[in-house]
Amino acid sequence: MEFTGWKGSLYRFGNWGMKLAYLNIVWLAGIALGAGIAGFFPSTVAMFSVIRKWHIEGNLDVPLFSHFKEEYRREFLKSNVYGYSWVIIGGILYVDLQFFRGIPALWSTILAYFFFLLGAVYLAALLFAFPVYVQFKLTILQYIRNTVLITVSNPLYSVFMALGFYFPYYLLMKIPGLLPFFGGSLIALPLMFLSCRLFELLDKKAWE
Repeated sequence: MEFTGWKGSLYRFGNWGMKLAYLNIVWLAGIALGAGIAGFFPSTVAMFSVIRKWHIEGNLDVPLFSHFKEEYRREFLKSNVYGYSWVIIGGILYVDLQFFRGIPALWSTILAYFFFLLGAVYLAALLFAFPVYVQFKLTILQYIRNTVLITVSNPLYSVFMALGFYFPYYLLMKIPGLLPFFGGSLIALPLMFLSCRLFELLDKKAWE
């Protein structure tokens, strides 16, 4: 039985809500399974992979748990290397920025601004990091390089991605009770959907 009109809209909205809540609970379980430190990145990769599959197939009838479990297990090691590579890069940028900010000289001020700009690019690239990972099959260095290139060469989409992160984050901060049910999935959803749209546009340009 298929609902139409406002009943259909309400049903689809409720279905999305339940799927996102379930995905978020599975995501949290994946993080806990890896004791947090080793579980965050594979669990987040698996979550983005599920959302990508939703987008590609155009429906929510994906065997969510089995697909999540398969991706989590398959990408466990590589996703941790990838994720902590980003953490190390961020740490280096932060240390360099703080170092040059602490030196009262013109040259250090210029370098501090340079590392500040690099930091801004880094933060924007993080929004694309997981979508790029689940979209392509590359080496760790290629993932990082392509993510940065996509970020820099598509500044408008970088803004869209920032907004796609900010609005769900703002909602979750305003209603903390949503965090256990939507804390990760509600943020991942717009980031993955926007990225898929960008990837489609890039593919189209490549074939023209």
